[in-house]
Amino acid sequence: MDDDQVAIATAIGIAVRHARKEAGLTMREVALKSGLSQPFLSQTENGRAVPSVMNLHRLAQSLGTTAHALLAQGERTPSSLVRAHEGRKFELAHDSSIRFCSTGSHTMEPNEITAGPHSEAGEHTEHAGEEFIHVLEGTVDVEVGLDERHRLNVGDTLLYAATIPHRWFNRTDRIARFLIVSSPPSF
Repeated sequence: MDDDQVAIATAIGIAVRHARKEAGLTMREVALKSGLSQPFLSQTENGRAVPSVMNLHRLAQSLGTTAHALLAQGERTPSSLVRAHEGRKFELAHDSSIRFCSTGSHTMEPNEITAGPHSEAGEHTEHAGEEFIHVLEGTVDVEVGLDERHRLNVGDTLLYAATIPHRWFNRTDRIARFLIVSSPPSF
């Protein structure tokens, strides 16, 4: 790991350990709730492993928090400025990434997704609150529940209850970029 990766791994480990202790859970209990192995959780807490974004999301849910809160590591601030090409960025899946568009802790969570050609979010997710998608570039397909499918093009928006299982796809040969805003924060 380079210096930035070590710093991220250490910060995530500290945040996970703190959240686990605050929740009064053992590592074994968190492993059972999250579906992640106890050795992996130990490596994460000790800064020797960095969970994928989806595993961090599962881990945060099992701890009663959000991945964004674990990564933010900041106190609530009255404003947040993230310039273009700044913000923490993490790989979601092969050829797809998420960029956090705010810092600190807030009541909503804006994130920019860059989805490579023929990429997808993976499995359906569900969480408290609502989610808003706005397409900046390309085309994005979104599934909400079992029966609802939407094709979104540049400028299109979609708002839905995040308690319904949902996921996105880029089924085209071009990159897609879109904003996902969750309230309350879910990552």
